[in-house]
Amino acid sequence: MLRKLSAIELAEGALLADIAVVFQLLVKFLPMGGGFFALLVPPLFTILVLRRGFYAGVMSVCVALFIVGVTSGLGSLVLMLMEAGAGIFLGITMKYRLHYIPLIVLGTIGGTIAVVAQTLLSVLLIGQGYIDILVQSFRLTFQGVFSLLNFVAPQIGLGTWWQHTYPGAQHLADQALTNWFLVLCILDLLFMWPVVIIIYYITTFLVRLLGYDVLPFPTGWLNRLLRWTTRLLIFIALKIGLGRFWPTRTLIKEIRRQYMGLGRQKTIL
Repeated sequence: MLRKLSAIELAEGALLADIAVVFQLLVKFLPMGGGFFALLVPPLFTILVLRRGFYAGVMSVCVALFIVGVTSGLGSLVLMLMEAGAGIFLGITMKYRLHYIPLIVLGTIGGTIAVVAQTLLSVLLIGQGYIDILVQSFRLTFQGVFSLLNFVAPQIGLGTWWQHTYPGAQHLADQALTNWFLVLCILDLLFMWPVVIIIYYITTFLVRLLGYDVLPFPTGWLNRLLRWTTRLLIFIALKIGLGRFWPTRTLIKEIRRQYMGLGRQKTIL
């Protein structure tokens, strides 16, 4: 419902919106590593929704979109809207402690639809030239893959197999160029799957770091693999002397605390 925001809601919403805008500017202007900051935008709005509710989160998104549109142009609005929308979605679902499997599935499907919609909007605005660029990029990719296989297959004893497989692969590539929209949807789906998992993990970690009782992620075999990798990184960090620094000790302590909480929840379930 529409209502007046309190002073603390306005302050927190404006602060987190400003931080999101700074991250978005870093994404645009940093030549390397800027994509990492795009992963930090959704947790900001997730935290705001958990702290101050859905309405405050939406108002903060509107402020962030306005500032990004003024400072970076309309080209950055779509990415900012997708990142902020993901944060609002995670904030609502984490608040009600929904399981992470349907959240990841819905997030992947929703992100794919958003990316495809952005592509269709570009086609609508630019016209046939944008489709030609997409098809040409697919054609160059297929040519590069075929050239690589033509060189590698004989080297590893698969030359005869590749000679029999090449006509079918070439036909499949021609069909992909003809049905470029279907290929685009599949590629976007494959791209969004790991992106959504990484965003969900980062968001869950930061939210639990702030003390919110949300479901931990991941669990099962993935959690065991992650715990083994984390223990290895902690061992390496301590061996090279990073344990004497306060941020390192704090991060290690928090990681161990979260894993202890995950173990207790697994016992209860």
